[in-house]
Amino acid sequence: NLGCYYKRTGKMHAALSYLRRCLKIEVSMSTDPVTVAGTHLNISSILSKLQKHDKALEHGLGALELVASRIFASEEYHQSGIGEPLPPVTQDDYTTLAIAYHNVAMERQSLQQWDQAAMAYKRGFEIAKRCLGEGHELTRTLGANVQAVLSKTSRAPAPRVEAKPAPESVDTPSPPGTRAAPH
Repeated sequence: NLGCYYKRTGKMHAALSYLRRCLKIEVSMSTDPVTVAGTHLNISSILSKLQKHDKALEHGLGALELVASRIFASEEYHQSGIGEPLPPVTQDDYTTLAIAYHNVAMERQSLQQWDQAAMAYKRGFEIAKRCLGEGHELTRTLGANVQAVLSKTSRAPAPRVEAKPAPESVDTPSPPGTRAAPH
């Protein structure tokens, strides 16, 4: 995906252009929701770097809705056997969900929406802890960021700590059976 290439090389406007094209194609082809969510997360990341936090938040929330709906529908189907057959939820699906919560939290933090940022970090942390384990880098990052943002809310008098960005090595995974694009 050229959008991911340009993102990695720091050419954010070119990356954004290609990722928007990619998103249109994915949506028109009814691509797997987790893949579409990954594209939304890449767009969100770029918009954030361009200081367009409102738009970055929109894409983060879009990704969150897509992947959460996919996970819920799959879990529902596999528990009840009723409905449209769906593949089982994978660790990559949960990773994408945790990353979506992280991106939403970062944008809410940039917009100084401290309570909502803390809640998003907390939900992402809970998912990462349950599905990836306490020692996973994303779990630790989300946990540290929960505490950092809570220190800015009226709820917790914790010491002021700056939030850590998501680890660069953690990127939106490709669902099984799809070709992984370089991010």
